[in-house]
Amino acid sequence: MTITFVCRASKVSKKDGLTPLELYVIINGKRRFVSLNRKIDPKLFNPKKQIVRGDDQTNEYIEAVRMKCYSLETEMLKRGLLFTVDTFVYAFKHGIKQNSISVYGLFDEFMVKQVEKRKVGLITQAVYVKYKCTIRYSKEAMGTDKMLYDLSTSDMEDIYTYMLGRMANNSAICYMRKLKTILIYAIREGYISTNPLSFKLHKTKVKKVPLTLEEVRLIRTKELGSKSMENIRDLFILQCYTGLAFRDMASLSEKDIETDKDGKEWIVKERVKTGVQAFIPILPVVKEILVKHNYHLPTLTNQKYNSYLKEIQEVCGIKKTLHSHLARHTCGTLLLNAGVDMLTVSKVLGHSSTKTTEAVYAKLLPETIMKRVEEVSDKLM
Repeated sequence: MTITFVCRASKVSKKDGLTPLELYVIINGKRRFVSLNRKIDPKLFNPKKQIVRGDDQTNEYIEAVRMKCYSLETEMLKRGLLFTVDTFVYAFKHGIKQNSISVYGLFDEFMVKQVEKRKVGLITQAVYVKYKCTIRYSKEAMGTDKMLYDLSTSDMEDIYTYMLGRMANNSAICYMRKLKTILIYAIREGYISTNPLSFKLHKTKVKKVPLTLEEVRLIRTKELGSKSMENIRDLFILQCYTGLAFRDMASLSEKDIETDKDGKEWIVKERVKTGVQAFIPILPVVKEILVKHNYHLPTLTNQKYNSYLKEIQEVCGIKKTLHSHLARHTCGTLLLNAGVDMLTVSKVLGHSSTKTTEAVYAKLLPETIMKRVEEVSDKLM
């Protein structure tokens, strides 16, 4: 840090010929002028010696300001605070806040807490990764660090806009809500008094149309002409009949298979996303796929998997966009349409509440609606 005292000719008052004494600060190449509570005769100021001739009181003031600057620099660095020309000037004018912290510093502190929570099972690995992604996107949007108390609603809008440029609205909102949680933590710790993420976030309603049983059968029986494509088809069909999310399927192994007292096999597996255990009866089609691959399913990224599914979609002539999560939606919907009760479907999908199952997966197919109405038609006449 470099500090000097200046009297700029452009600031000379026409009324009394005096000019404000200013502090000129340079930190890492960035410069700022800070107006001080003194006016002097510029003719008496010696810029080289940094004194005002014949004015001991002002010279003592200059020395006191100099000492204050170096003291602030030492204290800010000792506390590990972000030290820029802006944060220094803020501290010079308003003092160092007791619980000052930079935005990046808050992120680091918050993630240390999440590591500890993950170790004892208070949060899932999926939630931990979500926080890491939220912080990464936020840093990319911000570009450079800044003090937390300088974070504004405008900054939050910029981060949201940045995310919208890289993902769908609903995905961006999920990350913004994680960011809001981090800022609530900052309020609890006393770093800030209000949450700068104050605007409302509105999710877009997405119409999720699952596959019909006929479409699932078409995919299952279609000649694909490639072993690699058949492997992808096996994974998708397994998802359709188990409801496993991609990450749960990717980590599926023989240790997740249990046999009950009646000799029937189950997949009993804790979901990566929620940590809730799913209980999935192994249907013959699922058993066939597991045995075919010796209980070691093909591995690939979710992105690559979805890319291959688009090819299968074209080969099968299906208009709905095939992706890994569609299989999960399809499983839940087909089970409900087949008459399986909500609680059972909830257990299969690994939901913590039947409310989630009902809200997301209870989609009756047109033929099911017709069948059920016809069953009671006589009572309606």
